[in-house]
Amino acid sequence: MQEIGILGAGLIGASWASFFAAQGLNVRIYDVNEAVKQKALDIARTNLQRLAGLELLAPEEAQRGEANLRLVGSMQELLADVDYVQESVIEDYAIKADVYREFEQHAPDTAILASSSSGLLMTRMQSVLENPERALIAHPFNPPHLIPLVELVPGEQTAAETVETVKAFFLKLGKHPVVLNKEVPGHIANRLAAAVWRESLALLDEGVASVEDIDAALCQGPGLRWAMMGQHLIYELGGGEGGYQKFIDTIGASFEEYLNDMETWTTIPESAKQKAVAGTQAYLKQKSRSEWAAWRDEKLARIQQVLREESRDV
Repeated sequence: MQEIGILGAGLIGASWASFFAAQGLNVRIYDVNEAVKQKALDIARTNLQRLAGLELLAPEEAQRGEANLRLVGSMQELLADVDYVQESVIEDYAIKADVYREFEQHAPDTAILASSSSGLLMTRMQSVLENPERALIAHPFNPPHLIPLVELVPGEQTAAETVETVKAFFLKLGKHPVVLNKEVPGHIANRLAAAVWRESLALLDEGVASVEDIDAALCQGPGLRWAMMGQHLIYELGGGEGGYQKFIDTIGASFEEYLNDMETWTTIPESAKQKAVAGTQAYLKQKSRSEWAAWRDEKLARIQQVLREESRDV
């Protein structure tokens, strides 16, 4: 797959464009909003330059990537002879239905349609297609051009061949695809993030600690381990010679007390919202949002460099 279409050019679409262009693929960008489309091109170019500055791309690769980026003026132009489309339009079933119908009118029969949706169900989205077997969710973690995770979620009518093709495609490009065996709202990563976020808000709302200290407790502790391994492997090691079973049978018992004491909100209370918004203002006194984003991207790039070096040693 060489010809890539970016359908929806907001923050995620622009980052996807950066990623595919960095891999040497031809990238067409389309959005109904001309200003959003132009901004996406500028963001993608800047991202490629930053990747070169961080030594994740050679300067000549960044230049080629910029040359591979192209704005198009219509869906027909976007979809002509395209191999793969990454759709990142608004999270709305009705809007996606209109887009999907137009995709099928203009795209080649062999083109794959992948959605960046973080919570909608592919089974419902693909129901408007005459050939639903070539559609699936390929959900990234923000920003896609730096974070390797992509969650592949087939709908009920997605062909197994489509899943395998897209998985192989992303593996070749250096991504780390995970495949869901069944659809659930939020997929894997956002559900895990939602659980941590809810408890982070609850601790803040109950006055246990400040925003900064709650965040520090994550990134200076478990966050360091999470960059290398997931919760199951962490606790396999936490059980020592007895492994995961020993951990669950011994230390795991103490977690019951935590779980019984933790919040089970399904709606964020207004008090927690106000405290969270007010508490994060301390961050903005240190750096602006754009400065924090640039800092984040640089650190993510450095972490990726270390992890790549380690994977080569394994």
